[in-house]
Amino acid sequence: MTVNIAGKSVSYASLAALVGGILAIVGAVLPWATYKGTSLNGLDEGLLGGKVALVLGVVIAAVVVAGILKVKIPQSGAILAILGAAILVVLVLVYFTKILSDMSFKDLIDLTGASLGVGVILEVVGGILAIVGGAMIYLKKA
Repeated sequence: MTVNIAGKSVSYASLAALVGGILAIVGAVLPWATYKGTSLNGLDEGLLGGKVALVLGVVIAAVVVAGILKVKIPQSGAILAILGAAILVVLVLVYFTKILSDMSFKDLIDLTGASLGVGVILEVVGGILAIVGGAMIYLKKA
């Protein structure tokens, strides 16, 4: 199924992937976690994961826009799905390397001291939308 946007026929799969990329871009600048009274933002100096997620979101959006403009990118659906999965991997790595490495054993037992921020939620939703949209594009062309 497609929808007409600005005279272009755009599939729902492409729209899902595009929204996923945009959510990844927006989520990179928002708070990712609150821990011990301080907020950890995606673009904080010591946090490389937010910058990587931002770049992945931009690349996802660029691949979708190129597809809408009829630029042929081989295996674009697979590329989108892989980029979406990469966002989720980045989030897991950030969690295990930044948040858990700063916690003591007591803090690990009492995880209520750390809370997820809206940025992480947007990154997860964006990654999942990019995976689903990319998979739908890939399966349609297969």
